[in-house]
Amino acid sequence: MSSSADPVPAIIESEASGEIGDIFQDIRAVTGVDVVNLVWRRLAITEGALPAVWTMLRPAYVSGLVAARAQEFRRDVCPPPLPKLTHAALRAASVDRLGQLTIRAILDSYQRTNAINLIGLGAVLARMSAHGPAIAMTSASASPAALAEEEPTLPPLPPLPAMSALDSHVRELVESLNSVCEQDGRVIASMYRHLAWWPGYLALIATLLAPIDKDGRMQVAIDDVRRRAVDFSRDVAAGLQPLDASLDDDVVRDIDEVLTLFTQHPISKMTAICGALSSATPAPAPASTSAVQRC
Repeated sequence: MSSSADPVPAIIESEASGEIGDIFQDIRAVTGVDVVNLVWRRLAITEGALPAVWTMLRPAYVSGLVAARAQEFRRDVCPPPLPKLTHAALRAASVDRLGQLTIRAILDSYQRTNAINLIGLGAVLARMSAHGPAIAMTSASASPAALAEEEPTLPPLPPLPAMSALDSHVRELVESLNSVCEQDGRVIASMYRHLAWWPGYLALIATLLAPIDKDGRMQVAIDDVRRRAVDFSRDVAAGLQPLDASLDDDVVRDIDEVLTLFTQHPISKMTAICGALSSATPAPAPASTSAVQRC
């Protein structure tokens, strides 16, 4: 069940069955997002990896601790400012109001889930490097979970297109955007593929990102995201149980490699980039209404 639509080997979400299918469904239900992130689907190809990681993290998701820390973390992220796109520019780029609504939903979804995954998966890495039992969370450290702001339900996202399904010029644009501040190259960020339904929008944001990529400001923001995420993750890690001790060493190494790859590269990178694009992309203008007045 490895998907050619994904840039790394992964389980196709629609074909997941048995324990993996159940965990995917649980991830969607617990996180409130209708798409299972690539990192989870990549873990699913190594027997025992996905159940072990999800078993560690699920209680922290359910309690609200990860969500609370992710909310704090998102408020702490300061990406470099970008020029604001206008509704006129979006319309000229063939992005109608429905397109603007969907693009906004995509940005909001990735902005929320990137932070959650970065803090949650970073916590697993931190816990794997520690020894001994979990540390009981104090009332002070646990209180942010209780105070986490309830966030609106995210709308369903459009299907994620395979790279092979994109026209050659759109695929080239996605690859060019993915190269912005890219230090590894093994993973193509899913967000750009989701936004590929609107090539005009991709062209606009490529123009916006080019200067802050060239002068290094975006890389500074990404490095800052990585540093700050470590502190937030350690707080969550203190309450996690250890990784299943019965796992083979090869499985443990794979988990470590996968989580390190995703947290240090695509997730941290896209946390900063998505934050910048969210600030630059306006909310859709209110729908115009025309009323016929009768005397």
